[in-house]
Formats: sequence, structure tokens, C-alpha cells
Amino acid sequence: MSTTPAQSNNAPSTGVLPVIAIANLIVCIGFVLFSLPFYWKQIHILYSWPEVEAQVVRSQVVPAKADVPDSGLRYYDSDVQLLFTVNGQPHFAEVVSHRSPMVAKVRYETNKFPVGSHHKIRYNPSNLSDVRVNAGFNRRFFFAPLLISGFGAIFAIFALIFWGMARSSRRRVAAEQIS
Repeated sequence: MSTTPAQSNNAPSTGVLPVIAIANLIVCIGFVLFSLPFYWKQIHILYSWPEVEAQVVRSQVVPAKADVPDSGLRYYDSDVQLLFTVNGQPHFAEVVSHRSPMVAKVRYETNKFPVGSHHKIRYNPSNLSDVRVNAGFNRRFFFAPLLISGFGAIFAIFALIFWGMARSSRRRVAAEQIS
């Protein structure tokens, strides 16, 4: 009978790590596939919606049109109205954005559109009130698809880490079996 204590192996099972890696890779692919329609929509806007110069005719901070929650926290929106011309006909479009409970933050964003200033916009030819301000290949315009893809990248990193751990664990077990 041997008096040597049995060595305990605290390492995860070599069979579990590849499964975790593959699960993370599947989640990564899911996030990337989920982001594709968002990229497609933004690229479609950039290439198919005409760009025109618009003039700001109204720019103000307004209380959000929503019920005040029980906490009493009130939200504010940036309300900007734009005037632009298509085929010689004037059109108005309203852009409501930058919702926040901090009126100073909303005012800061609204001040980027002073009355009388001119901005490049893209408009939907089938719905002239549907416009995008500052549309282009930039972070702000592609924020949603980039955020979703970023989550996918995080899961890809996890997949690589777990796959590397599985390979390392397999090599260690193989080396232990040889000696």
C-alpha cells in the first residue's frame, strides 16, 4: 500500500473548456448576425438617401412627452425643426433627440443647432419628414451596430481564451500521461 497522498487536479475538465469556447463563439456569431441589419440600414441611408443643406428654424429644449415616473424624475428632449428644399418645394422636418433627465446636457446638445444655422442632412425620398443629421461613416451614426458588434467581440475574446485554456490543459494532461 502506498503512503504517498493522491494528487488532486483542480484544473477544469479538458472536455468542458472547448464546449465553453464553442458556446462563446456561437454567442459571438449571434451578436454579429444581429448587428448586420443595423449596418445595412445605416449604409442604405448613406448611399440611397439624398443629401441637402437644411436650415434650423427652431431649436429648443422641451419636457419629454411621457408620463413622469413615480420617482418624479423629469426628462427633457432636444427639439430641432429643419427647413430644406426638394425639387424647389420647401419641407419641414422635426428631429427630437438627446433625451436626458439633465436639462443642462440636453441644452448643450441643442445649442449645436442654433436657429439660422445650416447643416447637411439626408432625407428619405419616400417620407420627407424622415431625416438624419450628421449622417456619415462616423461612430455616432453607426453607434447601435458598433455596440452590438462590440459585445460580439467580447464573446470572441472569451472563446479564444477558453480555447487556449483547453489546448493548454490537453497538453498538460498528455505530458502527465507520458511521464
